[in-house]
Amino acid sequence: MSQHGIATLGAVFSAFSFVACMAGEAPQDVDREPGEEVVSEAEQAIKNGTPASPDEAMVVRVRLPGASCTGTLISSSRVVTAAHCLVSNTLGDYTVTYSGAARSVSQILKHPSASSGVDVGILVLSTPFSFGPLTEYPQVNVADTDGLIGMEVTCYGYGAEDVGGACTTSADCAAGFGCNTSVGWCYKPTTTLRKGDFTIISDPNDDDIWFRLDVPNASGQIPLPGDSGGPCILENTSFGTKHLVGVTKAGNNTSYSRYTSREAFASWVLAND
Repeated sequence: MSQHGIATLGAVFSAFSFVACMAGEAPQDVDREPGEEVVSEAEQAIKNGTPASPDEAMVVRVRLPGASCTGTLISSSRVVTAAHCLVSNTLGDYTVTYSGAARSVSQILKHPSASSGVDVGILVLSTPFSFGPLTEYPQVNVADTDGLIGMEVTCYGYGAEDVGGACTTSADCAAGFGCNTSVGWCYKPTTTLRKGDFTIISDPNDDDIWFRLDVPNASGQIPLPGDSGGPCILENTSFGTKHLVGVTKAGNNTSYSRYTSREAFASWVLAND
């Protein structure tokens, strides 16, 4: 391991830009429920989210032709994001941006069980970011999802800042909005990173692979499709550490948001650190 180890804490531990993913369809073998939208199919940042600074959780924007996702730096040269964001096998199609500084990509890794629902991937950067030696990256822990239930986490994502009405073309949308024809809704784009605080609840379909968030929260914040690959971060105030516990997978725009849990990806991420 390079810049972080496995934390021994038992209970601790995107977004697409306005254009929906035009580089290819979201993988059909990524598990989802009827009516659920894989994050690449629509676009919206955390609704009513609070603007955030990338250095709060080492959050990056992952760009590829016609689309972008959110990711998390776990070292100066490795980004964790959603596997369904990695629609191209061409290294030159990807650019990772942190606070205005851009890096190219030298390797694309997908979790070996990505087709079975572990929707996580890693991008290895050609040139590491020039951070100081005391930079703290979110830690990745090997621990059960059960220990997360009831915990409050902060989740991050890039994307549109508002959603409008139904549309078939951008002419149907209000000024400042454009039509995402893949889902038939108007969205207002932004480059602002946003965050919201949520409570983790169990996923009834597979609580070893995923968890859900109790949404909307008291502030009306809802992670909506488009926060692809964005992190949920648990802060352990006793130790002053932050932990990557979930990666945005999908949601239904109104009543739930699904994240791939650390239980499913931690060992693989640490083996590829």
